[in-house]
Amino acid sequence: MEEVTCIVCGSSRQVPLFSKASRMGESFRLVRCPVCGLEYVSPRPCRGAIGVYYGKEYFTERTDRGYDNYFSEKTRREIERIIALNLRDLRFEAFEKSIQGTRRVLDIGCAAGYFLIYLKARGWDVTGVDIASTCVEFARGAGLRVYEDDYLDIVFAHRFHLITMWASIEHLHAPDRFLEKAHDELVDGGMIYLSTCRAGRWNFKNMFGSSWRFYNFPEHLYFFSRSTIQKILEQKGFRIVRYATYGSGLGRPGTIVRKAADILAKRLRLGDMMIIAAEKI
Repeated sequence: MEEVTCIVCGSSRQVPLFSKASRMGESFRLVRCPVCGLEYVSPRPCRGAIGVYYGKEYFTERTDRGYDNYFSEKTRREIERIIALNLRDLRFEAFEKSIQGTRRVLDIGCAAGYFLIYLKARGWDVTGVDIASTCVEFARGAGLRVYEDDYLDIVFAHRFHLITMWASIEHLHAPDRFLEKAHDELVDGGMIYLSTCRAGRWNFKNMFGSSWRFYNFPEHLYFFSRSTIQKILEQKGFRIVRYATYGSGLGRPGTIVRKAADILAKRLRLGDMMIIAAEKI
């Protein structure tokens, strides 16, 4: 276990919010930085110990922390649906058309590689990184170039036009260092796309308190608001050019209540997920 300080402003001060058990029964504490407002888990398992929480069951057993068989055709279709919506909101097609020659993308935390399959079909040269061996095996079986390693330890032969972090930055021990490395590995004018669960005041999240669907400890380590994600992106040399929110978590999936709440969340920017396109500057 390790104690950590705020990665946005560097403050070592912490305001304890609450503690919550992991699926293995240990208790983890969520804290808030009183200076910038970033929420994060501290203390937490160190990088070398976190892998135990990402075994095969995390991706194949339905819990509030995992997936109802992440490798199923049903899950793949749902993820592709969300990908298409996110790319539309981020105006991906206009960016894609602006790139001359071979288009290269790196997906950090690529899991089973569904996003890479999507872009490969559009003619992109695709590369992925993940630490979960079950996911890497699945992605490689689909013919994808995927590294099973820590992104910070990999040296790539070329730069990328696009680097994506779909629902992965909240899992990272060092999001600040990942963003620094991503900045170095993007071409001039390259883009980073990311999605992550969203903290902050005006948000469906606040209806649920500690029961919020994304307060999954210790798999999720950081909880950014619009303000804190913007601050850290700017610190690392990025400028946000597109921003949207979606998702409510209200009601059961597929019900009228969920559909209505999700529409409201998107239109009024009350969603508990956010997507961002940020340009390297």
